[in-house]
Amino acid sequence: MKIGGQKPGVGRDGAIKTAKKKVDGNSSSISGSSGSSVESDNVEFSSKAKTMKKLNSLIDSTPDVRGAIVVKLRTDIENGSYRVNVEKVAERMLERAIKDSLYKDR
Repeated sequence: MKIGGQKPGVGRDGAIKTAKKKVDGNSSSISGSSGSSVESDNVEFSSKAKTMKKLNSLIDSTPDVRGAIVVKLRTDIENGSYRVNVEKVAERMLERAIKDSLYKDR
């Protein structure tokens, strides 16, 4: 069984021919001062897309690691002076377990 070949008008060449037909038959071209026809494309982004772009640029400008905190923690661990606040850890674990059980059924 042979699979392959192209149907007429399908693929890159077909897309180019279709695009040329649309351009040639397009009456919305703008005439310049020299009389030549100039095509103009317009793209508008949704407010969500604009917000995402702002958020991405904010994320890109934020440093990945807070250097001073990492250095302090590293030296405290190496010196043996780092102490875990077990009450705080236990509290956060319970909070997380409660939230997980509440949102699990949604």
